[in-house]
Amino acid sequence: MKLNLLTASILASGVALFANSANAAVTTDSHGNVGYDSYDECVTAVKSGEAKFYKPYTYEKPKLLRGEASVKKMALSDVTIPDGFAASNNIATKDYSAGACDLGVGQSNGRYGVSGELVGKYIPISPDMPVNVYRDSKGNPVRITMQQCDNHFGGKFPTPIVSEMKAPDAEVEIEEERNVEPVTVSEKRTVKPTSYHVKEVIVAPSDQVERVETESGTKVAIQDAQNRAVVVGEEANREVLDRVEQSVEEVPVQKVPPQKVPAQKVPAAKIQPATKTAPATQQPRQTQPRN
Repeated sequence: MKLNLLTASILASGVALFANSANAAVTTDSHGNVGYDSYDECVTAVKSGEAKFYKPYTYEKPKLLRGEASVKKMALSDVTIPDGFAASNNIATKDYSAGACDLGVGQSNGRYGVSGELVGKYIPISPDMPVNVYRDSKGNPVRITMQQCDNHFGGKFPTPIVSEMKAPDAEVEIEEERNVEPVTVSEKRTVKPTSYHVKEVIVAPSDQVERVETESGTKVAIQDAQNRAVVVGEEANREVLDRVEQSVEEVPVQKVPPQKVPAQKVPAAKIQPATKTAPATQQPRQTQPRN
């Protein structure tokens, strides 16, 4: 009795498996392309890796229709379905990263669709298939076709397959021991005062001012009347003068007199006396007698 029940159970399972296989029947045309009876069966075959993607077998150049301004060759996975088309056709996704399962149609607008055996079947389309993307004058995509043969799909855009989102890897906290050593960095900085206070103003002729290069910078030497050079400090440039504090106290002003250059004496022997020239003798004027 138990054996009969087990046998009946096995037979029932076998019938169920056969029935599922029959529901997923695949139609193959003379070119080896396949189609499925339903969209879900096509999607299942693609995700399981059993589907054979459609391959065009004819060649046609692109053909612009009314309202189309340009055409561009792209991979199907690089195409994004316009929002309006996706909303009006209840499409769950707007990308073709997982490919498409599109309803096979026949000839229209001077271009073929799929072979007669696959019309009405759902055709698996690879995301890597080259396609023609037809665009309007603003560059918006309006429809796509198979690039090699320019065959059209079931609609202006084939029905995409919703890609499965891969769950992110779990984050594992790793304890890491680190040795931290203090690092001392020596740095030399030159701090300049933000403002300057005038202690003394020295006014000197420009030809008595000399600039001397020293290790600490450029110094200013002023030559006084006794022909002695004294380094008096740094020269106040325009940047320093702009930041000079205005003091209410009187600032001493030192004026350096200009050097006197002695006059050169010329020996008397070299001086030549001036030569006097005798005035010219005037001749008496001759007059002629009158008649």
